[in-house]
Amino acid sequence: MPDAKNVSAAEKLEPLADKADAVSPKHQEPTASTKRVMDAMTRAAIPYDLKMLPPDVRTDEEIAALCDCDINFIAKTTIMRGKATKKPVLLIYSAASKLNEKQIGLLVGENLQRADADFVRRLTGYPIESVPPLAHLNRVPVLFDSALMRFSRIWCPSGNPDAICSVPTLVLARAISARTVPLDGGH
Repeated sequence: MPDAKNVSAAEKLEPLADKADAVSPKHQEPTASTKRVMDAMTRAAIPYDLKMLPPDVRTDEEIAALCDCDINFIAKTTIMRGKATKKPVLLIYSAASKLNEKQIGLLVGENLQRADADFVRRLTGYPIESVPPLAHLNRVPVLFDSALMRFSRIWCPSGNPDAICSVPTLVLARAISARTVPLDGGH
């Protein structure tokens, strides 16, 4: 058996790769929602690598392990709404970060609340847990956590819980006209 320090990334992922091979065919092909995201990335000239997730991989830690990266590289998305105006904003931040909702409210000029699943689906066309950074049904302003800018590439949701894409961070932020700000209060 090889020494644990000398095991390659591919060998570390082998047990997870075996799970992926056992996935049903419907999870191996991108859904229509994911294809819409991939088409939008192609039109926006955002290079991406799509990874289909096995059905039993759901936590940020499991996704990071499958992608052979630290949890800091896993981007999360959350739709917030102004309490008074009901105007939406998309937040993109690291799974390792904790959002500072009070600070974010100061950035947008009003107190915010998390949008419910029905509102998110009507606004973006995607389930609440899989909102991609682009290809939404309606235009949504984007706040992009400046902490993510430390990384050349991040993994982001791709329109369905079984898909995630690796994209160049700066290219993505520019393509979606994101406002880059600290979202976790640690800056």
